[in-house]
Amino acid sequence: MSDLEIGIVVEANGFTNKIATYDNTNHSSFINNGEIVKNISVNSFIIIEQGFVRIVARINSETIWDIANTSKHSMNFDNRFSKHSIKRILEVQVVGYIKNNIFHSGSSYLPMIGNSCIIPNDNDINLIYINNYSENERHLVSIGKSLIEQNTINLPVNLFFASHIGIFGNTGSGKSNTLHKLYYELFRLGNLPKMKSNSKFLILDFNDEYTQPFSFGILNDKVNKITHILDSSKSNDSQKFPIQKSNFLNEEILSILFQATQQTQKPFLSRVIKSINKYGTGSESLARWIVYQLMTILNGEPNKDVFNRLINLLEESFPGIACHIEILKRVQVNSTNGYFYLESPQLYFNGTIDSHHVESLKISDVKAYIESLEFDLIDEFEIRCKLQLVSELMYGSIIPEHIEPLIKRIETRIGNIKNYIKLVDELPFQPFLQIVSLKSLNQEAKKIVSLLITKMYFDKHKRDNVINDKSFHLIVDEAHNILSSQSVREQEGWKDYRLELFEEIIKEGRKFSFFLTISSQRPADISPTILSQVHNFFLHKLVNEKDLQIIDNSISTLDRISKSMLPILSQGVCIISGTAITMPITVSIDFISDISLRPKSDTVQLTDIWE
Repeated sequence: MSDLEIGIVVEANGFTNKIATYDNTNHSSFINNGEIVKNISVNSFIIIEQGFVRIVARINSETIWDIANTSKHSMNFDNRFSKHSIKRILEVQVVGYIKNNIFHSGSSYLPMIGNSCIIPNDNDINLIYINNYSENERHLVSIGKSLIEQNTINLPVNLFFASHIGIFGNTGSGKSNTLHKLYYELFRLGNLPKMKSNSKFLILDFNDEYTQPFSFGILNDKVNKITHILDSSKSNDSQKFPIQKSNFLNEEILSILFQATQQTQKPFLSRVIKSINKYGTGSESLARWIVYQLMTILNGEPNKDVFNRLINLLEESFPGIACHIEILKRVQVNSTNGYFYLESPQLYFNGTIDSHHVESLKISDVKAYIESLEFDLIDEFEIRCKLQLVSELMYGSIIPEHIEPLIKRIETRIGNIKNYIKLVDELPFQPFLQIVSLKSLNQEAKKIVSLLITKMYFDKHKRDNVINDKSFHLIVDEAHNILSSQSVREQEGWKDYRLELFEEIIKEGRKFSFFLTISSQRPADISPTILSQVHNFFLHKLVNEKDLQIIDNSISTLDRISKSMLPILSQGVCIISGTAITMPITVSIDFISDISLRPKSDTVQLTDIWE
C-alpha cells in the first residue's frame, strides 16, 4: 500500500471526532514500502479520506474501548491487546483539508462515519505546514525531521531564502548548527546552476565559527569562497578587508567615526571630502596642494605660526623629507617690515616669489620627493585633514581650537582602522561566499567593520541591481554585537546611524533582493524594529523572560503551545514559524557529524583537556 491506513471514523461531532484504530496498528512504528514509519500519537496529524478531499485533523487524546469488560463501573483492566478485546480510540480536532495538493485551513469539509484514516507521509506533512508547498517543487532544502511525526521537512528555496530570517536560542541550543545546515543544504543543490553567478553571500562571523577551509561545503579557492580573518592589533595587507573609497569618505560615516561636532567639525570634514572629490587622491595631487600652500603662505602676509605648522606637518607625515626642507626651515619673518626672508643664501620675499626663489628654497625637490611616494588612502586622508586645517588658518576662516580635538581623534583612530581595512577605488572580484571573521577585533572595530561592509554592499547592490536579477544575502552571526539598542558605551549618534542602516535594510532590502539573516543568543537585545520585520524564525531554547516576551510581541504566527515549549526544547530542536509557515513546526535539525564542515561551536569536553 502507498498509504498506511490505520482506522476509521466512528463518531462525528463537528470539529471534534473519534477514530477507532485497527487491531494490528497499535505498534510504535511500521515498515511501509521499505521505510520505517512512526505511528501517530497525541499532537500528531492524521489524514481522513473523504472522496477526492483529504481532511486533516490533529490528535488531541487517546482512550480505549474495553470490549470484553462490558460493565461501565468495573475497574478490571489488564494489558490485553488481543483481537476483539480492546480498541484504541483517537479523539481528533479538524484543522483543515487538502484539495488539489493544496492545504487549506478551515472547516469546509468535516469527517463522516466510516471515512478511512491514514498516517500522513512526508509530502502531506510539508503540505500542511508550509504555505504554497507543492509536491512538484524541485527546489527544496531538507534540514531535519518534524519532532512529533518524524517526517522529513523540506523548505522551499523561494519561500525561505527570499526573506529575512531570524535564528535565536540560548548558547549551546544548536542555533549555529541550524544556520550552517540551512545554507549548507542550499549550496548543495545541484539544480540551480546560476546560483553562484547571480547571488552573493557574506557572513559576519563574530566567534570564528565558520572559518574552516571546507565550511558550508565550499573550499577556500578565491573564486567560490574567501575567508577574511581580521585583527585590530596587527597590520597585514593580506588580512585587510577592502572598502570602497567612496563609502569611507562619507560625511555621515566620518563624522560619526571621529565624533565630529555638528556645528564646526562636521562641516570641516565635509570640506575635506569636497576637496578630495574635486582634486582626487594620490601623491601628485597631494604634492601640488602642498606646493600651493607653501607658495601662498610665502606670497601673502607673513604668518610664522601657519608656516611652521606646515613645515612640522611635512616632517611628521613624510619620513625622509628632512633633507629637502632644510632650507625652508631656516626661513625667518621680519616683523618690522612684514616679510619673509632667508639669511643664507640671502633672500627676501616681498610678496612675490619668482623662479629664483623657488629654486633656492628647493620647493621643486619637495614636490618631486612627495610625488615619488606611495600612500595608503587612509594615511592620506589623515594628512589631508591636517593640510585642510593649515589652508583654513592661512585665510583666518577657522579657530584652531575648534578643529584640533578632531585632528587628535583622527590620529588616534586611524592607526587602528588601517590595521583591518584598506581603501580601494574599485572593489576586487567578489566570490560567491565571503566569510569575515571578527573574533580578533576589539568591540569598537567590530561595529566599524560591520557598518562599513554592510553599507558598502547595500549601496552597491541597490546601484547595480537595476533590473533586479541578482540577490545579495547578508548573514550576521551573534547579531546582538551590532544590532543592540541597549549599548551604553557608544555615542548616541553612532548607535542611531548603525541601527537606522540595518532597519532600512530589513524594511526596504526585499525590494532590491537584499536579504538579511540574523542569529543571536539574546533576541531582547536586538532592535524591536528589526525583529518585527523578520519574515521567518528558527527558535531554539530560550529561557530568559525578556527574550520570551520580545518573541511573543514580535511573532504573530507563534501559537500558545509553541511559546510554552521554548524554555524546554532540547539541543538541536527548534520551532520554525513565520510567513512561509501555515502553523509552527517543531523540527529536530540534522546534526552534521563531519567536524571539518560543522561550526566550531562544540562544547569542550573537560575530561579530555583535564586528562
